[in-house]
Amino acid sequence: MGVTSPGSRVQGASSMLIAQLARSTRRQIEQAIAPTGLRPTELLTLQHLRERGPSAQQTLTELIGIDATNLVAVLNSLEDQGLIDRRRDRADRRRAIIALSPAGEHALTDLDRSLLRVDDQILAPLTGTERQTLHALLAKAVKHIGPECPPPPGQGC
Repeated sequence: MGVTSPGSRVQGASSMLIAQLARSTRRQIEQAIAPTGLRPTELLTLQHLRERGPSAQQTLTELIGIDATNLVAVLNSLEDQGLIDRRRDRADRRRAIIALSPAGEHALTDLDRSLLRVDDQILAPLTGTERQTLHALLAKAVKHIGPECPPPPGQGC
């Protein structure tokens, strides 16, 4: 069901509006993180480690939604930059545990400021209350599509 308002050019499915916003936001995020040399997937990996703490490599593969081979390349890059630490799990020596390093924490603090500036640009037309509401609604939708959400039959989550 689409959302329309009288005299508005913004019509159709909300998912299309989200897609438009996502394209523009992604470009701005890429520009904001470009000086760091990080790619968006690397940033996402660091954010997951900050939110969830040290994680098994397989867990990160599922959380980020990328192929295990691609994750290895991401982790190699982050480790080369000193942003993560990799160690063997004491309970299962075959398993790697990935943790955010102090340098990774520092990098994320700097990136948080840049991303808040992106928010300010993208969400400029919204009031503070509207921004809070939008954030809460987006967080709810993202939680629903996360790995803990069972996918519909025949589809990925």
